[in-house]
Amino acid sequence: MKPDRKYRGWMALAMIGLVIVGIWGVVLPALAQTEVVREREAFLEANRIDPAAMFYTELECLDADK
Repeated sequence: MKPDRKYRGWMALAMIGLVIVGIWGVVLPALAQTEVVREREAFLEANRIDPAAMFYTELECLDADK
């Protein structure tokens, strides 16, 4: 393996890592502060719905038709 090729591989890995950190550390926290996410969180809390245990077949109150 040429040194140049190895260097490019490490640089690509570093760039991918930076992108992941940027999304995880900047983009997702910014989205969590939006009004839509806050309203959804308030709705789930008001209806005592645990999003981690939610199944689409069990929650009629989340139907878009109603």
